[in-house]
Amino acid sequence: MGKFITIHSFKGGTGKSYLSVNLSTIYALRGKKIALLDLDFRAPTLYEVFGNNSSKCYINDVLDGTAAIEDCLVDCSSKIENRGKLYVAFADFTTDAIREMVSKGRRWEIEALRRLLMLRKKLVDDLQFDYVIADTSPGILYLSINAVVAADIAVVVSTLDDSDINGTERMLRELYEIFEKKTFVVVNKAIGLQNEEKQKIIENLGKKYRTSIIGVLPCICDVGALKRSTILAIKNPNHPFIKMIEDIATKIENA
Repeated sequence: MGKFITIHSFKGGTGKSYLSVNLSTIYALRGKKIALLDLDFRAPTLYEVFGNNSSKCYINDVLDGTAAIEDCLVDCSSKIENRGKLYVAFADFTTDAIREMVSKGRRWEIEALRRLLMLRKKLVDDLQFDYVIADTSPGILYLSINAVVAADIAVVVSTLDDSDINGTERMLRELYEIFEKKTFVVVNKAIGLQNEEKQKIIENLGKKYRTSIIGVLPCICDVGALKRSTILAIKNPNHPFIKMIEDIATKIENA
């Protein structure tokens, strides 16, 4: 039975999309059939990683009800050297499309939730993807809430910035607990931490967030310096950063 995994955050700049890409790649390399959806309609970035020259339509069109997901999925397995099955549904990254998505009304958002739930069923039950990973917009937006509602598992990415910690705590309490979603937190961009400090963060934030911290990722200069189009899980699969994401992937898989 496939799983729909939503990757979310309270603030932008947490590394949410980077985690989504490498997590999807790791699962594909493990022999899973993966669909990666760009649901970050305010700042779509997956096209910069994979390119979208062969995309017939966008996931915007699917939520508008004017296209089928089968027509929007692009086989990007070549990006990971055809060592697995990885499909991507891109968001329209043009300025007009971003402006249009941001201005959608409540009626459209309600209908979009219905279509997203149908999309989830199509991808998991009919097309038999092992994992559908949705990279969402940060914050408490209706489009992001829709992705949380559709999820089997939600992964929230947080930094150690005080405003991010406090905002994430409120978001988990006011949104996630209402929907009773299976939720995990990944702490990213943790600078200069030793193992004892990591364990203390896991214990303290776990209590504050009232959910499991399944990974603390350090801020590593050579990772931050990579181009957006570089998928580290392919470029350097033995990199310590990727080993940490592999551990996160295993914890999610076993959930």
